[in-house]
Amino acid sequence: MKTYKQIFIMSLAVLMLVQPLWAGQQSMDDQNQSTSTDQVGVDTRYIIDPETGQLSMYIRVWGEVNKAGVMMVPSDTDLIALLGFFGGPTNFARLDNVRIIRYQAKEGEPKVVVADIERFLETGDDSLVPPIYPNDTIVLKSSFWKVFREVTPYLTLGIQAAQLFWWITR
Repeated sequence: MKTYKQIFIMSLAVLMLVQPLWAGQQSMDDQNQSTSTDQVGVDTRYIIDPETGQLSMYIRVWGEVNKAGVMMVPSDTDLIALLGFFGGPTNFARLDNVRIIRYQAKEGEPKVVVADIERFLETGDDSLVPPIYPNDTIVLKSSFWKVFREVTPYLTLGIQAAQLFWWITR
């Protein structure tokens, strides 16, 4: 009877150790599938899109969007439409702190511009949406809840390991 108990405990311990590793690998696989690579030597000027014949520009979007990467978008695209091109923000995106990093800031303009998309969605005030220029990088940061979601399996594992240790040593 004692050996069955030991086998059960060891099996449970192995499962508790493997679960967070498997979940982390699954997350990395999903991230690798949705992220495209940056293009080397992207020109800062507007270009003509060969597919549509439209004046276009390259834009990079990182962070909490559904399809992060580099994309050629029409030159008249604003930040709201741009997020749509990249699949929209995820549920964990902080829309009150969207950063636009200018590749070449105009004189007198800051290199990093912060946009409050959440406030725009509440008020509809277009002045809250800054313009987008070629080779800008847009960064959507994660909310507290995403960090909490990613740390929770490891906290659970630690608590389960402590319970298992207590159960074995009592």
